Amino acid sequence: GASKGKLALEKALPELARDGKVSPESLGTIFTGYAGGDNNLMTPHQLQKLMRNIVSIQKGVGEKIYKEGLAIFRATPGYKQMGFLERGLLNTSISAMKTTIFLAFSTASDFYTNLTNIRAIHSKISPDGRITKEVFIKSAPGVIAYELGKHNLVVAADLFEKFNKA
Repeated sequence: GASKGKLALEKALPELARDGKVSPESLGTIFTGYAGGDNNLMTPHQLQKLMRNIVSIQKGVGEKIYKEGLAIFRATPGYKQMGFLERGLLNTSISAMKTTIFLAFSTASDFYTNLTNIRAIHSKISPDGRITKEVFIKSAPGVIAYELGKHNLVVAADLFEKFNKA
């Protein structure tokens, strides 16, 4: 059921976030998983579950990259040579950055909890209100990629750049 759809979603998100492209097979699996069948229409509630799963998957990705980036950074000679105060200041700015990053996820999560917002996305995917599997495959990638960008949920690309400026 939805778990198969969610697994396909987890696999597809990195390419979707990178260049907005996903194979029609993956999209079909995602649709079927969330809509409960090939011939069903995707309801706003099913779309909501999909969007909220996207937020939680991307949050997991963000946390992982954040932890790895931090570990790599703390292993650099520059960090090791810093004095106690310098390190304290730097850690403060890193934790402020972390707060900013994770604030984006809770804001997005709230946004997708609101059914009015979900209905707007639903009609972007299908103006006539009927999201069939074919419509989903054709329209969803662009809409989802747009949503990822709008809510700053594309984490991988810019996280290390922020680290290097920290």
